[in-house]
Amino acid sequence: MTNKTTIRLNIIALAILLPVYGAFAQKMKPVVIEGTAEFAAGKEIRLIAQADLVSCRQQVVATDKIGKDGHFRLSFDTRQIKLVQIAINTSKAEFFAEPERTYHFTIDMDPKLFQLLDPMEYGGFLQIKSEDATPHDLNYKINRFEYIASDIIDYFAPNIIGDIGKAEFDSIATNITARFPIEYAPDNFYKSYLYYYYAKLEGMLLQKSPDSLYAKYLDNDYVLYENPAYMSFLNGFYSNYLLTSPRIGKELLTHVINEEGNFLSLFNTIGKDPLLVNERLRELAILINLPELYDNKEFNRKNILKILDDIRLSSHFPEHRMMAENLLLQLQQNRSGSTLPEVKLKEIGGSSFRFSDLKGKWVYVQFFNMDCTDCLREMMIIKELKAKYGDKIEFVSLSLDFMVSPLLQFKEKYPQFDWKFVHFNNQFAWLDELEINSLPDNLLLTPEGTLYQRNAPDITRDLPLFLMRLFAPEEEQINPLDPHNRN
Repeated sequence: MTNKTTIRLNIIALAILLPVYGAFAQKMKPVVIEGTAEFAAGKEIRLIAQADLVSCRQQVVATDKIGKDGHFRLSFDTRQIKLVQIAINTSKAEFFAEPERTYHFTIDMDPKLFQLLDPMEYGGFLQIKSEDATPHDLNYKINRFEYIASDIIDYFAPNIIGDIGKAEFDSIATNITARFPIEYAPDNFYKSYLYYYYAKLEGMLLQKSPDSLYAKYLDNDYVLYENPAYMSFLNGFYSNYLLTSPRIGKELLTHVINEEGNFLSLFNTIGKDPLLVNERLRELAILINLPELYDNKEFNRKNILKILDDIRLSSHFPEHRMMAENLLLQLQQNRSGSTLPEVKLKEIGGSSFRFSDLKGKWVYVQFFNMDCTDCLREMMIIKELKAKYGDKIEFVSLSLDFMVSPLLQFKEKYPQFDWKFVHFNNQFAWLDELEINSLPDNLLLTPEGTLYQRNAPDITRDLPLFLMRLFAPEEEQINPLDPHNRN
């Protein structure tokens, strides 16, 4: 992978391009990734892919423990090409994995960056060297295209945020099309990737009308569910579309969702828009928009979940049923009222720790590590709050240091911090589920063991106010008929 290539945090599953009806008919085929990562001997190596290209929900598809000699072997089955992510600790890199292929990699990384919780913030990625790569390899071709296209864009449009004239875009287009095949070829993965990369570029730089972009790039017989460039273009095209389209109208959309809460009514109502005549694209547009509307306070969340569930159960398109299921899981994860994902943590003495054991109390969880000076300042406030509220609330400081020994040393240095200290037990997949990638971070649990807030009230001001109101003594009820209460 080149430094010029944008490393996407949300890893996208890829597939060989097929007609829309053929994606689920292919047989599962094996992919093997083996090699060495000597710098990470003894660590777990994970292979991550996305379940679909709308929810972008991550799934761990294979794991292995790197041997003392640095050797590892990962394998999984897939129907199509996937852009998978290799992860060791919190360090990651990605590559295209093709069915029925075995890859031989040597993986390395700067050891200092490897120890960071957020190495990507400092340009730290796993460096993958393929022992069998050729100029015809899919990874080589796509990375070469993105590298050169990026250089061309930087040269002719250095300030891409500003207004780009037609002359600048024509220069970009001429230089890209002179080097690469920009053509509609839905049965060719590589050509389709380039074609819809170019489509997104054209839409972004020229600010063309939705009608013209739709006619050129979407009004055809194929929905390329598994092509990342196509789906990136499609997601961008229909993002916030239902709420802003003058052909639908916000008032009508609000009525259909809030009053009727019925998928079929929504489906039929928006079908009057000429850019939503295609039933597959119409249903995809609904799937793309519902998570956006879910975060809009003007729309009924319960009805949005019901519409998604209708799609999950009754859609004619199997791809959409899977997307709806993943969106339902995603929308209810890390939300108020949800439960934390199951995880095996360790208390400082080595015994197992479970959040469920703290049910019956409010629980404030502080994530920290030894490099986080702000986290230490937070602990000073936690000390005051614990002294004030005693057993009414449980405080848990959860160490994200990769080794346990720094936590033990920290506790010896600060014995005045007398609440629970827990190590995350190198549960990196759990950190991904909670979307913890920088510090300070925290969460607040109710006595029922559910999330009150994924990001708890700010500890410097909002949390003390919240706790003061939460634990304020109830005023004694006075009976005005009691003669002892008369003045």
